[in-house]
Amino acid sequence: MRIRPAVVAVPTVVLALALAACEPRGGDDVRDSRDPDAVGTVTRVEDAADVIAVGFAPDPGYEYFEGTTFDFAEQGGLEGPDGEALTGSDVAVGDRLEVWVEACAESFPVQCPDPVGRVLP
Repeated sequence: MRIRPAVVAVPTVVLALALAACEPRGGDDVRDSRDPDAVGTVTRVEDAADVIAVGFAPDPGYEYFEGTTFDFAEQGGLEGPDGEALTGSDVAVGDRLEVWVEACAESFPVQCPDPVGRVLP
């Protein structure tokens, strides 16, 4: 007895739609591809040459980031609610902030290199 493999024909349009639904919005920007790692309030802002240092008070559920200062790159590190690039002068104490990180040093407070953030409306 010989077993023949079954071949299922999937219309090209259906396959293309399924693949498109799996791609992140906005390409390579993590802010458009997954939920933030931290949400909270800006407690201080220091605008240096190439870095915007932002003190952070986390919302409940994000206590891991208690006391963290995020050092955002001046170019592309922070964006506004509509995706516009922000500078240190655009951020104020009391602003609400979402933050994305890749890896953090296990210390207190945690230290997370190269974060990206979005100021909420």
